[in-house]
Amino acid sequence: MTKLFSILVIVASIPFMACAAEPLTISSARIKAEFGDRGITSLTDVTTGDVYGFARDEFSVVIDGQVINSIDLEAPSRKVDNQRVVYTWASSPYSLDIVYELRPEWRFVSKQLIIKAGKTERFRLNEINILELRPAENVNDLYVINRARQNLGTGDYGGCLRFDRSRGLLMAVQNPFLRVMRQENDILIGYQPDMDWKTEDGPYVTDRGLIAPYRLTGRRLDSEMVPEWQINPKPVAPGMDEAEVAAFTEMVRAFLLYKPVKPLNLFVGWCANDYQIDIGTAEGRSEYKRLLDRASELGADHALFAPTNSQVSLRRESADNWGWENLLWLGLGQKIRKNEWDPRKDDLPPTVREMLDYARSKRIGLVAYVYPVLGFTQNPEWLVPAGPEAKKRFADLGVRSFQNWLIDTLVAFRERTGITGYAFDHTFLNFAGTGRYAQWNGWRRVMEELRLRVPDIVIDGRQAYHLYGPWSWLAGSYPHPTYHDEQPESFTPFPDLHFDRVSADRQRYTAWRYRNYDFAPSEIMPGFMTHQTPRLDDNGEMPEKKTNLDDFPARFRTRDWDYLGWRYSVLSSIATGGWNNVINMIPARDEAEYSHFSERDKAWFRGWLRWTNENREYLRHTRTIIGQPAMGRIDGTSAVLNDRGFVFLFNPNARRMNAKFVLDDTIGLKRQGRYLLREIDPVEGRLVGKPGAGYWTFGDEISIEMAGGSALALELLPDSAGSEGPQLFNSPGKADLIGGTLNLTDVRGEAGASVTLNILLPRPANVRVVRVNDRTVAFSMTGDRMIEAKVTFRGAPFGRLQQIGGYDPNFAGGLLRGTFSVPRRIFDQLAQRQKSWPIPWTPEDFRTSWLAPERLLLFIQIAEPDDALQVSLKIDGRTIALTKAYSSIQAYRRSFVGFYADLSLISPDREYSFELELPALKPGQFQGLFFENIEPEYTREIK
Repeated sequence: MTKLFSILVIVASIPFMACAAEPLTISSARIKAEFGDRGITSLTDVTTGDVYGFARDEFSVVIDGQVINSIDLEAPSRKVDNQRVVYTWASSPYSLDIVYELRPEWRFVSKQLIIKAGKTERFRLNEINILELRPAENVNDLYVINRARQNLGTGDYGGCLRFDRSRGLLMAVQNPFLRVMRQENDILIGYQPDMDWKTEDGPYVTDRGLIAPYRLTGRRLDSEMVPEWQINPKPVAPGMDEAEVAAFTEMVRAFLLYKPVKPLNLFVGWCANDYQIDIGTAEGRSEYKRLLDRASELGADHALFAPTNSQVSLRRESADNWGWENLLWLGLGQKIRKNEWDPRKDDLPPTVREMLDYARSKRIGLVAYVYPVLGFTQNPEWLVPAGPEAKKRFADLGVRSFQNWLIDTLVAFRERTGITGYAFDHTFLNFAGTGRYAQWNGWRRVMEELRLRVPDIVIDGRQAYHLYGPWSWLAGSYPHPTYHDEQPESFTPFPDLHFDRVSADRQRYTAWRYRNYDFAPSEIMPGFMTHQTPRLDDNGEMPEKKTNLDDFPARFRTRDWDYLGWRYSVLSSIATGGWNNVINMIPARDEAEYSHFSERDKAWFRGWLRWTNENREYLRHTRTIIGQPAMGRIDGTSAVLNDRGFVFLFNPNARRMNAKFVLDDTIGLKRQGRYLLREIDPVEGRLVGKPGAGYWTFGDEISIEMAGGSALALELLPDSAGSEGPQLFNSPGKADLIGGTLNLTDVRGEAGASVTLNILLPRPANVRVVRVNDRTVAFSMTGDRMIEAKVTFRGAPFGRLQQIGGYDPNFAGGLLRGTFSVPRRIFDQLAQRQKSWPIPWTPEDFRTSWLAPERLLLFIQIAEPDDALQVSLKIDGRTIALTKAYSSIQAYRRSFVGFYADLSLISPDREYSFELELPALKPGQFQGLFFENIEPEYTREIK
């Protein structure tokens, strides 16, 4: 029997003893807590009137193997101190303070233990059980928030206690190493620090326990996410209620040390493979300055800076596991580790100073890449083996003297260089030194002290920061944007030929996890725009130039801009992580991409970054709607404040699908009434109308058809006084009523599309004629104010990811036959794109599905694709070569996204027949045949 369980059994066996002391009370505008002679006795949710009583409230600790249980101690003294109630217990040689706190803005109460050790110089904390509670009423269900990772030694995040009448209490402690246990109606939440504490460092303060009331919504998330892009996944048990997720997120937000006043815009040079650039040469510095020029043009304020610098460090001397130490600390990482350069006294190398000054001239602050656990030689007592058989030795973040040195060095380096932040990577916390909690707690202390001493510092969290959950992230700017390395080989791609869309879908999948399973508030949610350029060649190797001096990364994949995927990626990032705009590959290193990236595209990019700042308070209220990103589904977010805000929708699938959501509290609305839905992108200003009404009403279900691979940004506005003139819905344009004639001008629609135009009149009128772009059209009236006119725009229908045939969820492989024809205007579009984006493509570029976007590609989309599948295609009886597409450069099986054929040489407006032979598949696995690299074309011409 563990100590944790034995303590719980002891507590459960002791009968309830009524409190005799006068109750003490602390309260906020939202909750009220009452206390008796030993602890909390009731918690009242002021907003709902719900009261939660407690029959028992205790705590226990194990110090140096000795169990100290509050039930065995004499009654404590107690006092009220502002928003706190403090109980003081004595257990020689320790004085134990239990501090309950309730700040004015909180909807939860905290409980914390402070241990004062008297004459003892050092003691070991074996176990801490801060929450030992017995609710006064029966707990119907305890849902344990289990996030255990065996390799890290982590455990639970807390527990949800569910009672009658849809009421609940969320209980958590601020670390990821918890064990949540229940014995009858007794709940115990504790952890085992297994760490030493020196009294010279002051009293030991435990992690806070937190208790929050909530009302269940009845909307339960799955207990775990559906694995990426699977069809027909196995059902999983229900997990947390949306109210429980919101309560946990609110608790995390209350303790954020990072309190940004505006969104962060950071360019990650690493994702443009900046390590290939040697700023030790004049040519390298010139190329890197081009990167900074473009980043500045796009709106970046910071740049993660990690080029090679052959004048300062050599890759062969790197001591990390990945061979990148030469890039760290602006290239000074090796010298810092070897104690050969000290930021407190030494000057910066001229090459480094030049790049810092140039970045500053572009209003960009550089962010240094740092691995905090390398084998710093300043003190051998810090170092431990990386593993049982490892030869390398790394620094143990559980050692307080190392923490102190690292904090001071980070602050001094910032003061010496003027950098604006750090990106921490290679931060492993499971070495064979101090315990795993101690290492985690030490790293948390480093980041929190850094944030307190440099409040505006950027802290970009990479490996393995993201794996330890929200209480690890309070001081940082955001956790890893894609949850693992951004390299294509590191994650399962959505089956799509455009890598920016693939990366965006991965980012939204990650954002769903962070928001709903790790409870990250919007302020620390990471975005991820564009993609990381692949760095491994056909052989799975990183190209290098080996010289007598060093092994230099070779210039590779400098041309990699996804011309047709990047806008989807930008909107995906803003919709889910608009407070942290992490910008990755940009068209800069390749001079052709740099020179041909248009002013219009740069303005669109800058405009959306500016939009995040203008609408930052709405983005603070971002929530997920519809469901998690998944194969065969549309996903989205809303950002609503005071019944006004925004909705973003994404269709990652190639086939057209309907996005459906309800105008109610599920998207953040509270007010009954009418609402206007206005499109922001792609067709700015178009009003999306309710059929027959125009305006939508609270409670309405909205259904919007979306093309494959598309993103839609909408603004939601409450109805105010209405419009003085006619309002046109479902198309951009202008409506004017003159006499009995309703003139609609500048009406635009997608070529070949049929659209029902709705026009809401400000008052009843006798309309006799409706003209659309100078053409008289038929119309009908609904009531005395709504006019309906159906129009078809000139041209053959052929849009984004145009599908041949349909989707059959029962089709399980075999032979498919059909016909298709491609309009001439599509070939004109491709030819115009080649003129607008005249990149001198190489044979290698043509092997990359997201490059050379002037090609007409036919994509065979298969869910859960496998490059071992045998697929063949014939057109007009001739066998057509199929290319295997990967999100990586190498033919890496996990990165396979599907097959495609290049049909750029077929003739326009001619009917072709095809035969597609597919192997046996799961029903519904075949998604369809789709033409890729087509963009919507809008016209004013009416048939």
